[in-house]
Amino acid sequence: MISPAKTLPDPFFIAEHRALDYLNTVAAPAGEILDWLADGAAFFDWLRRGFAVPADLKISAANLQRIAADARDLREWFRELVQKHAGRPLPASIAGALEPLNAILQHGQLHFQLSRGEPLILEEAQNWRAPQALLQPIARAIADLLCHADFSQVRHCEGAQCTLWFIDVSKSHRRRWCSMSVCGNRAKAAQHRAKNSG
Repeated sequence: MISPAKTLPDPFFIAEHRALDYLNTVAAPAGEILDWLADGAAFFDWLRRGFAVPADLKISAANLQRIAADARDLREWFRELVQKHAGRPLPASIAGALEPLNAILQHGQLHFQLSRGEPLILEEAQNWRAPQALLQPIARAIADLLCHADFSQVRHCEGAQCTLWFIDVSKSHRRRWCSMSVCGNRAKAAQHRAKNSG
């Protein structure tokens, strides 16, 4: 397995949904834009952290680079869709814009298998033989968000330079920040400075 071209901090899994965590794979936490899908190795590392992908898959570096590029393209298509519809219910007409997602989902190779348990467990499993299979868990997460989540609660962090997305699953639906400990505290500190300087 190849190593990422750049050492990255741990990725963000703060969105309350893996599809939005996927959007958050490009961010600027300290002012510098970082991309957790920048190359094949970084993409595979992020995918293993976010989804149940076997660590011992045999995929060539060239295939990983190609799939990472496809993942970045899908991410930017999805970003446009989220930016256009976040904060309100999805219209039925959105189905006409989902061809890039459906094209990936059509290549999925799921099967069922019995696993140990009492009683035995029948579970769905992914066939990982084709490199393109690496996009399947991401595509299914996006489909799940579009079909089952309340899109009116999909939000962009209100932090001044923050690029992160999340779905507000709080009871009050008043979440404003990607993280209270980061952007929330920065906003409070800025308010405090503004109040004391006036």
